[in-house]
Amino acid sequence: MTDIIPLILSVMLVFVGFGLGATIRYQDVISCLKEKRIATATGCLTQYGLMPLIAYFYANVFKLKTEHAIGLMLTASAPGGVTTNLITYWSNGDVMLSITMSAVSTTLAFGMMPLLIEIYINSTFTDGGDLEIPYPWIVITLLLLIVPCAVGICIRSKSEVWAKRAEKLGSVLGVIFLFGALIYALATDVEFLDQSFGLWWSCATLQIIGCFFAYGIAYCAGLRAVARRTIGIEAGIQNTTLIITLVGNSFSDEDERNEVLVPVLIYSVAYFFNSVWIMFLFRYISRDETDEDIDAGKTLEDSPEEKSNGIKMIDRVSTGGALPRTSTAEATFEPKEEVKSNGKGKSSAATPVLLNHADV
Repeated sequence: MTDIIPLILSVMLVFVGFGLGATIRYQDVISCLKEKRIATATGCLTQYGLMPLIAYFYANVFKLKTEHAIGLMLTASAPGGVTTNLITYWSNGDVMLSITMSAVSTTLAFGMMPLLIEIYINSTFTDGGDLEIPYPWIVITLLLLIVPCAVGICIRSKSEVWAKRAEKLGSVLGVIFLFGALIYALATDVEFLDQSFGLWWSCATLQIIGCFFAYGIAYCAGLRAVARRTIGIEAGIQNTTLIITLVGNSFSDEDERNEVLVPVLIYSVAYFFNSVWIMFLFRYISRDETDEDIDAGKTLEDSPEEKSNGIKMIDRVSTGGALPRTSTAEATFEPKEEVKSNGKGKSSAATPVLLNHADV
């Protein structure tokens, strides 16, 4: 039974990566990278800069045991989760920015995860210890996510119908995977729930602290509200499916593997509850925003109404937001003759007057 678990984990990760790729149109990602550079960069910075730092702080403050500290650090070093796009949509966020950040952070994971493991884990938690981080399995596990993701992108470019089916399949299997992992943990590890307050607090609040710190950083970067919500969600939600598969394939000792998985599974339990109330909070915060402002963050293209009026929507390049729009149909400057008698039967020179559309 133990030997088949890594195989099951790997197969599930392949399906999840396939579903993630089916949500991505590479043309949109490239456009978003060009037009929302600062928003995308801010998201990746919080994903790989802020989250590991918070986890490292928790691990040292609460003096977590080595295996638990490693599990927490691996969770915080993961790219964005596969459900962030859906939660972003429900939170009135920028879905295209979320998809772009998921694609970029997953690609960057090839370099960032080994780097973060070397910086945080090997320098502190395994220094002189017996626990060895298996780097080859990190690369193999990431390939199990990236390659199917690339296949999903190709399918999206060929058929929207099959892409939607793959997206639903990946999302459903991802949720089933997490529930299955939790049930397995409860069934095989009777001490799963009997953990220290420090560990529970660290895992349960990692998403919350990361989300709102990332929101604040996005605010300081001058990004508009819809982008701030997206970055907060994307930074706080980690790809625990990837980490569970990585740990399952990497640690041959069953007791050691179960200990490392404890923080990952606690984070996964808290994720369901945290995501719900964060989503409702963001929806409440955005209640006063206009539909136009929210919709502007969900698409890179002009709406049909704007196209019919000849109005070009201009995305603010530095923030991923929309600037106030003007149109030649709204106001134009034209000379208008105003005849003023000078007492000699002659009129004065023409004066520029602002004409409204109704005057033309």
